[in-house]
Amino acid sequence: MESILNIGIMDVFLVKLQQIINKVLVWSDNFVNGERDYDFDIDNELFNLSEEYNVNFKQGDLLLIYNLLDFYCDAVKHGFKQIDKDYSITDARMDIEKIIEHLTRTNNRLILELSEDLKSRLKDI
Repeated sequence: MESILNIGIMDVFLVKLQQIINKVLVWSDNFVNGERDYDFDIDNELFNLSEEYNVNFKQGDLLLIYNLLDFYCDAVKHGFKQIDKDYSITDARMDIEKIIEHLTRTNNRLILELSEDLKSRLKDI
């Protein structure tokens, strides 16, 4: 991803990605608590972000994040308890929170490094 974006733009992209991920968590909390915003569309949010920064969410770690957020939002909207056979919506939320934790600042730049354990789980859904 670094080859696609220079360091400054990469920081802004990751900050905006983090904001979208936080927005998903707030939206899901509100949805579960009765504020049923069916118009929230994570696909549009991520599409707009990809267009703005010319980033491909169809490969690598970004595809894993895209799929997780998409499946999670669909499960919340439909009231599902499971996203996959051995993957609960609670597990998905914890993994979404871990993605936020994996956005770290190193040498004054923001980077995204998913753990191998997290990547493995996300590849299986």
